[in-house]
Amino acid sequence: MNIDEFSCVGKSVPKVDALSKVLGTARYAEDIKMSNMLYGKVLRAGVPHAVIEELDVSSARAMGGVACVLTARDVPGINRYGIAFADHYALAEDKVRYAGDPVALVAAETEEIAAEAIKAIKVKYRLLPVVSDLHEALAEGADRVHDERENLILHSKTRKGNIQEGFRKADVIVEETYTTQTVDHVYMETESGVAHIDETGMLVIQSANQCPFRDRRQVAMVLGIRENQVRVIKAVTGGAFGGKDDVTVEVHLALLAMATKRPVRLVMSREESLVSQSKRHPIEIWSRWGATKEGKLCAMEGRVYGDSGPYIGLGAFVVKKCGIHLSGPYYIPNLKVDSYSVYTNNTFNSAMRGFGVTQAAVAHESQIDRLASKLGINPLRFRLINALDVGLTNATGQKCDESVGIKPTLEILRQVVLKDPELKNMWEDLD
Repeated sequence: MNIDEFSCVGKSVPKVDALSKVLGTARYAEDIKMSNMLYGKVLRAGVPHAVIEELDVSSARAMGGVACVLTARDVPGINRYGIAFADHYALAEDKVRYAGDPVALVAAETEEIAAEAIKAIKVKYRLLPVVSDLHEALAEGADRVHDERENLILHSKTRKGNIQEGFRKADVIVEETYTTQTVDHVYMETESGVAHIDETGMLVIQSANQCPFRDRRQVAMVLGIRENQVRVIKAVTGGAFGGKDDVTVEVHLALLAMATKRPVRLVMSREESLVSQSKRHPIEIWSRWGATKEGKLCAMEGRVYGDSGPYIGLGAFVVKKCGIHLSGPYYIPNLKVDSYSVYTNNTFNSAMRGFGVTQAAVAHESQIDRLASKLGINPLRFRLINALDVGLTNATGQKCDESVGIKPTLEILRQVVLKDPELKNMWEDLD
């Protein structure tokens, strides 16, 4: 493949929005102001798992400067949304499933009034057992995050070759369990946006988002209107990294704008963002790898458990992909991997850059290093021996026909190592 055939690949291209960002003239969602604009706030649950026994918004509604207070009863359409599966509640109904669940919305003349109105809302909870451990969540008879379904979201299987035969050929086997933690995207701009109804009756939402058309579909579902009655505009976005792939403020902005018939702006605080918005999955990986004394990988099996929190989002696909990529950029003829995405009452976890492959890399690179050490083979050489290449098949059996970059990348690293006297002494067998 010749990169000269492409207009962008392998070439430096202008960043069209660089100047406005550098000069500070870019107009982010939080910068948008409209006449007669209201300010929105969300009451979050604050508890991980509980039945809502009482919800009293009368004091908030009676406050001066409060335009509206909304609960689940005020949702005009279907009180559900979600990218892959509509299990996310626009506003909590019978119970809350994590500390960030939205319970009520307020729109007021100022942010200060909106904040005071949120404090005036009274909620009585009956606390439920908290489902926080992956294995306890999957145990028979476990408390359910969603009453109508089990805590197992998806069990994905990846199979290739004959795993028993592969391990029979192994001279060395390493087995270990790895865990990764929850990670927040911490984009500089928190979730924010403005919604209004234009002169044609169209609901227009300008927000820091990644998927305008997907957001539009979910907003229309909650409002009970046609998609062509909603327009979602991607404002200049101050970082996302997958964290604004799911709906953030769009549904709540839509509800408030439709209820008040006035423009509404909603900007999350950093604390609210940390509590309520999606994170990178914490994942537990058990993995067993085998290699011959010559340094050839011959078998790998693994089990991947991913904590998606109370809602699916893109979580099932993240965990599935983690399992698919558990073998890394290496050729292994025999493998068996099972991946489980699980509901819990922990933070909501969905897309983040790497999309499950980052967590898989913790396991596969650690296993590669351990095998290399046991075999007495330089770890860089061991990687070169086993790296995928044109003509080989990956974990799903797909043949790599072109553009396999791992060996060229390692070769470049090898040349760098050999030019450094200290590193060359450490890895003398690379000559």
